[in-house]
Amino acid sequence: WGEGFVIVFTEIVFGFRKWKSHVTERPFEDRSDVVKELYSELNVIKPHTGHLITCGNVVYVLLFGWWVSLAYLLVSILMFITIIGVPYGKMCWKLSWYFLWPFGKSIQEHRVSTYVWLLLGYPLLAVVHSLACLISWLLVFTIPVAKMNARTLASILLMPPENLSGCETRALLCCYHAVNWYYYKYTVDGINVFAVNLLPLVIVSLVIGYVDKGNQFASSEVKFATAVGSIIPLSYYIGMGIASISAQSNFAVGAVVNATFGSITEMTFYITALLRGHRAGNACLQEIVKSALTGTLLGCILFIPGICMIIGGLRHREQRFNSRSAGVSSALLFISVGGVFAPTLFSKAYGNLVCDNCTNSTGDNTTSGSFACRNCHYDLNNYTLFHSHIQPLVYTVSFLLPVAYIIGLIFTLKTHSHIYDIHVGEGHVTGHHGAVVHWSRWRALAILIIATLLMSACADVTTEHIQPILSQPNISQYFIGVTVLAMVPEIPEIVNGIQFALQNNISLSLEVGSCIAVQVCMLQIPLLVLFNAFYDVGFVLIFCDLHLWASIFSVVLVNYIFMDGKSDYFQGTALVVVYLILLASYFFAPSPAGC
Repeated sequence: WGEGFVIVFTEIVFGFRKWKSHVTERPFEDRSDVVKELYSELNVIKPHTGHLITCGNVVYVLLFGWWVSLAYLLVSILMFITIIGVPYGKMCWKLSWYFLWPFGKSIQEHRVSTYVWLLLGYPLLAVVHSLACLISWLLVFTIPVAKMNARTLASILLMPPENLSGCETRALLCCYHAVNWYYYKYTVDGINVFAVNLLPLVIVSLVIGYVDKGNQFASSEVKFATAVGSIIPLSYYIGMGIASISAQSNFAVGAVVNATFGSITEMTFYITALLRGHRAGNACLQEIVKSALTGTLLGCILFIPGICMIIGGLRHREQRFNSRSAGVSSALLFISVGGVFAPTLFSKAYGNLVCDNCTNSTGDNTTSGSFACRNCHYDLNNYTLFHSHIQPLVYTVSFLLPVAYIIGLIFTLKTHSHIYDIHVGEGHVTGHHGAVVHWSRWRALAILIIATLLMSACADVTTEHIQPILSQPNISQYFIGVTVLAMVPEIPEIVNGIQFALQNNISLSLEVGSCIAVQVCMLQIPLLVLFNAFYDVGFVLIFCDLHLWASIFSVVLVNYIFMDGKSDYFQGTALVVVYLILLASYFFAPSPAGC
């Protein structure tokens, strides 16, 4: 999420976010020229040999230039009418032409004079520049326009007209391009600009969710969309808080922090949904939780590696990754998925298939003719089967998976950490010695706690207003769970994976997906089982057939892809296409019985 921060290549191992790319700060002088340009000031005249008539600059004129220039023209006329404000009228006239096309021009300073004109012209221009600054900042890629308007508002307009001239003295404002596509790397105090811009969405979501109880100002669909969108910046802040604390702590503290907060985004939603469903007697929310768990697995096993392979392969043709570490991750995926779905396979092996709503070709329930059944399922209400066999198996699996997780942490981060040394291109990288952590422990802990509380509130709003979305007749409830609810919290990790792939570090991109999948199976699901054991919300670790076979097939496929230690865009395309086929299956699948 920001090139101004160095990547330490032992960052994500076995679901353990030891170090993140946006947590450690690289010295400014070591950054690339592209990044230095993002943070450059607008009061320096630089040699410019390129064309000033660019697509971005023309877009500036259409989006901002004409109405900012018109505002200056109107203020200029107002100043001329007052007679006494003629000097300021001349200044506004010049600035009107400047802001219509500011590129390559400069505003310079001469001597100090009076500020009387601020009572007449400054208020209107302050509103104009504030509006232009806000819009251009929210668009991100036009941040140079935001900087220009902010500097004009805070400095240029506070100077008397005699100080502004075209002579070659000290430059006050000079801009060459309105748009820079690399501003997706821009950070504010270590926080990516997109996370900063999305933060107000959290406030909006909570206000309309808790104040507008009667849906007078916003519908349930709007509240659901804003609450889900709020998860994106909050998951980013939680990830930064976890990584900052882990990076400054020893192995034990880092492991505890990761295990405690690493899945807090998803767990908050799952538990909130299960509680609300239990209180309302709505079994559909339990199926939504299972769909979200499966969707996260499928997305992390297929989509994240696939999209990273495609983007990395298009840039680097063929990329190599650490086949041994990938083999460890593959084995962990087999263990994880096998353990999670063991109770489901057991129930299908020993359960009784029961079909309801069966009618024959004659329309009655006689034994003659062929039957058509609308609702077939395995009967698990039998005490002997479920309570004496399946439930103990669920508890056993939920105990063994976290134990395997702990053993994996010791293996990958202590005794065999050398197998995770990353090869990038022809080089060999294990870390970066000049990096310093950007957030202190206490600051990271405070942000982590606040973000977690806000996440709980947003999850409550999401589950409260999810029913109208689930009631859509043309969309399967399975599809909603495996897409929106599963993948939205993982957007920051997807961005990280893509960034690693572009830097020719596909090994770390693959570890991003594996890390999340392992955490889902070895931490999140056992925690849900433990929660249900202490507070029975009806969560049963038995998945439908579509979840079962989609997950098993995905693990087999990705293990086959990882065998040779090489990746290209074709292999990535195969993974993404299979993921889309599975999504299509969920889209056309009937909703869970009774929902």
